[in-house]
Amino acid sequence: MKKTVAVIFGTFAPMHKGHIDLIQRAKRACDRAVVIVSGYENDRGDKIGLGLQKRFRYIRETFNDESLILVYKLDETGMPPYPEGWTPWLEALQQLVQAGEDEELVFYVSEKEYSAELEERGFRASFTERNFGISATLIRENPAKHWNLIAKPFRRHFSKNVLVVGSASNGKTTLVKDLGRYYSCPVSLEYARYYQKRYNVRDDELTGKDYNYLLTGQYRQTSDLIDSDTNRGLVIADTNATVTEAYYNYYIGESSSSFHSLCADTVKNEKWDLIIFVLPTGNYVDDGFRDMSMADQEVRHAFTELLKKLVAKNHPDAHLAFIGGSYLENYQKSIDLIDAIYQEF
Repeated sequence: MKKTVAVIFGTFAPMHKGHIDLIQRAKRACDRAVVIVSGYENDRGDKIGLGLQKRFRYIRETFNDESLILVYKLDETGMPPYPEGWTPWLEALQQLVQAGEDEELVFYVSEKEYSAELEERGFRASFTERNFGISATLIRENPAKHWNLIAKPFRRHFSKNVLVVGSASNGKTTLVKDLGRYYSCPVSLEYARYYQKRYNVRDDELTGKDYNYLLTGQYRQTSDLIDSDTNRGLVIADTNATVTEAYYNYYIGESSSSFHSLCADTVKNEKWDLIIFVLPTGNYVDDGFRDMSMADQEVRHAFTELLKKLVAKNHPDAHLAFIGGSYLENYQKSIDLIDAIYQEF
């Protein structure tokens, strides 16, 4: 008797609980399973930033500890659109899978017309009704509502990430903490404060090497929160690579191609749906680590202008909002801004 290879194919934009359930049931019903991630330039996934390569990588990540499941990428570029493209598509699929002489492909599908087409072409097909009342279309329309059904690696794509920036001692850390409590969402606090307390070093004592650690530490901390189970669709961060770059330029001053190259690469990997820029208000407070030269209003203003230029340069496509009222005014305005991009259900 031939061994059976379950074949599950789709666009997976995104992969969700229904897909995972089908794949895992097929894996147990057969000797092994293959997942075929199909797509082409400007397909429905690509239109929302989930191109074929990214979907392929995310699905490989989903099953990274599963020896019975292999994931393949099938680029449909140049193939006739459905339903005319069955012949070249199946030929490309068989080239990818490379089933042995002692193996038989069994296609697991949730569309009756697919099952009929495959059986007419001589393949075995197993039709299963869709489970969980969910589809990738519904998720794309409202990811927050269906958050629990999205495959975990895909959640980082749909996460709404809010960045709060500004000069020191303007209430932004308190604001981020309060917003985190209000939305019951994870917050990425300023990594520099953790670093400086650990090594007992002040702002004006940090070296170029220290700034490399601050840059990578902040990015890693925020990325880990975005990928964590505590993320329910919204993450708020206090500081990022751009703010670190501003402090580097202010304190170090010297041109460092390695630091700025690292900063540029880090910025490219960040995704901010909203940047809230807190303008300096109130008194500058000494917390034991701050350089008090920033208490001078002219210096504080100059740093703020520098940060504005860097934010504009590094994040030209992010929605940017400036707030500069009292704390309660800033708090309410921030809620209004976040509600405009994110709603809990």
